[in-house]
Amino acid sequence: MMTSGEKFWRVFAVVLLVVLALVIVYQVSVTQNLRSAPVLQTDGANYATAARFPSPPAKADEGAEGASYWIADLVERALPFVVNVKVEGKQEQSAIFKEFKSPDGENRNDQFNPFQDIFPFGFEFKFPQDLPKVPIKGVGSGFIVSADGYIVTNAHVVEDADKITVTLNDGSTYDAKRVGTDALKDIAVLKIKAKDLPVATLGDSDKVRIGEPAIAIGSPFGLEATVTAGIISTTARDPSELQLPVDSRRVQKLIQTDAAINRGNSGGPLLNAKGEVIGVNQAILPYAQRIGFAIPINEVKSTIEQIIKEGKVTYPAIGVVIQEITKDTYKELKIDLDHGVYVWQVNAGGPADKAGLAPGDVILQINQVKVLKSNDLIGEVQRHKVGDRVTLLVAKEGKKERQIKVAVILGELDVKDLSFRR
Repeated sequence: MMTSGEKFWRVFAVVLLVVLALVIVYQVSVTQNLRSAPVLQTDGANYATAARFPSPPAKADEGAEGASYWIADLVERALPFVVNVKVEGKQEQSAIFKEFKSPDGENRNDQFNPFQDIFPFGFEFKFPQDLPKVPIKGVGSGFIVSADGYIVTNAHVVEDADKITVTLNDGSTYDAKRVGTDALKDIAVLKIKAKDLPVATLGDSDKVRIGEPAIAIGSPFGLEATVTAGIISTTARDPSELQLPVDSRRVQKLIQTDAAINRGNSGGPLLNAKGEVIGVNQAILPYAQRIGFAIPINEVKSTIEQIIKEGKVTYPAIGVVIQEITKDTYKELKIDLDHGVYVWQVNAGGPADKAGLAPGDVILQINQVKVLKSNDLIGEVQRHKVGDRVTLLVAKEGKKERQIKVAVILGELDVKDLSFRR
């Protein structure tokens, strides 16, 4: 017979064997589960862990605003009306290398580059005036505004082009002709021979709000059909903050966005969440990151319509070059007036020349509207049409006692020498 001690150890041994068997079964089960789990490759290391909170399957057909794939759905609709624009031409060699200064006066890359190639150093190269023109190639973007082939882009994209080639999203390529440009608004319209094209919907840029989504589509660096997304950073950036010339004929405000845009995006559309064109991508700050600017579409709708209908945009003018008079300049100009605009130049044979204006005169009023700054004069002229008659109050030679009224028949502004930078 076994003693009580022997019985204890026998029972203990059986229990121990059972426990060990259970441990072995558990370990085998865990190992099999780990082997069946998905493996994530990250930086060369393997992490074998099962997802604790698996995501529900995505619904690719969710097309409403706010859905997971709303940008993808929008882009599918928008890509067909966005085009790539390639240009070939010749340019004065002296115009290729220029010196541009940043707002603080330091030499840097062009502080406001309309997506064109720039020389990457802060030097100014001097060339003889009679150097021959050299071949240039460029790339930009655009969008279709009519089913029969009218396309909108920036004027600076096609400014020096002898040949323009447009490539649609389906890969088809067309030779394009330039219908007309507006250098003041930096807008050009092209035409290709095609039918039944997809057309962009023009939105209402006046309703754009800061913070709403923005999608830019174009061909940065020639990479066609590139899409970036961001938000509207501001809806009314003053061009003067960007060292751009300002007058009432030019774009009065710019849309700023952080949607990534680069050289080659010029002329492409900036879209809202509905896929409507709210702006024409125009320029970047190359020394900053993700700061781009677009022309509000409302500011150029009439420009686009005029170019399509008439081949150009007509601006009335009196034919003078003017400078504002301030407290700092009226003594330098040697006049005894502290307001008005000083006439620097009178275009020979132009309306002002025919009316008897001369350099040194000061324009004080137009149609009884007091002229305090250049925009007062320009703005009032733009209220009229070519051929209209306006009355100027002029101080001859800037003399207060020699004020006379002059009738001027408005002529057409010659914009052929105007460019985006001026």
